[in-house]
Amino acid sequence: MTSIEYSFEILSPQEFIQKCKPCKIPTRPKHKITIDNIDRDLIESIKHIGILTPIVTDRKYYIIDGVKRYVIIKTLYEKGEKIPDKIPILRILTEDCEEKPISILHLAYIINKFRAAPIEEEFSDELITYIQDIAYKVWEIYNKDYEKAAKHLGFSVDTLRRLIEEYIKSMM
Repeated sequence: MTSIEYSFEILSPQEFIQKCKPCKIPTRPKHKITIDNIDRDLIESIKHIGILTPIVTDRKYYIIDGVKRYVIIKTLYEKGEKIPDKIPILRILTEDCEEKPISILHLAYIINKFRAAPIEEEFSDELITYIQDIAYKVWEIYNKDYEKAAKHLGFSVDTLRRLIEEYIKSMM
């Protein structure tokens, strides 16, 4: 099983805006997220209650999940509006948006998939199964070439090999 290292931090709005930034490869490339195309209920909720769900970042504070919340906090802060002063951040220290952009896109997809649907099994098992499935499919696309598939996914060859071996065992 792949080990994920993380840290949980609480930042002030100023620290949040200074440290965090949207990923260079947007997790939702079809449209640019601006304050004008964000649900008003979410904006009002953040104004009055604050951020309830941690914003997920990589180790360099690139946002994996939470770009809408980032845009809201940044806009309200720059307008000088009062906002709750504690912003929870979950930093995944084993991920790097610049080094492994495909891996980050998959992670953003997984987070959003599980947020939207009821979870019938333990989340970590579902997450690992999804990652194994993606790894296996990419490995097959690259004619079972571990190096090419690992490079595409942003995994080490050893991690990819382990994921595929576990996936094949689970399919038997």
